[in-house]
Amino acid sequence: MFNKSVPNIDEIWDNKKKTMKTINREVLEFIHIELELNVDREEAKELADQLETDCDFYQEIDGTEYRFIQDSEIWRIYVEEIQEVTEDCYNIETPSWLAIDWEKTAENCYVDGYGHHFSGYNGEEMEYNFGDKGWWYFRTN
Repeated sequence: MFNKSVPNIDEIWDNKKKTMKTINREVLEFIHIELELNVDREEAKELADQLETDCDFYQEIDGTEYRFIQDSEIWRIYVEEIQEVTEDCYNIETPSWLAIDWEKTAENCYVDGYGHHFSGYNGEEMEYNFGDKGWWYFRTN
């Protein structure tokens, strides 16, 4: 007979609440210390929720908009956006049999990092860890 210990739902819920408390504290410190902005609890809660559920999102904090992208997803998103920008700007209409190496194109564009692409405000790129996940964030306005 197979006997496997099944986690208690109360233990799972308690662990989730502890994780969220840690994330919420980190978010409050991030806004106040790292960004040097005024903390609005509602904005901090929204940011904490987004960090738990999304890998790429925009968040307004104290009247300033930022884009957050999870470290594990940023290269894929960068390649997709470089392809989109290139096709739109240069009106590229290639036959279906022609293959363009978008990874190599993105590498060629990645001269000064991600900031020039993702940060429309000042071209800066910044990294921060929330819990065990690394994030890039960019000011967009």
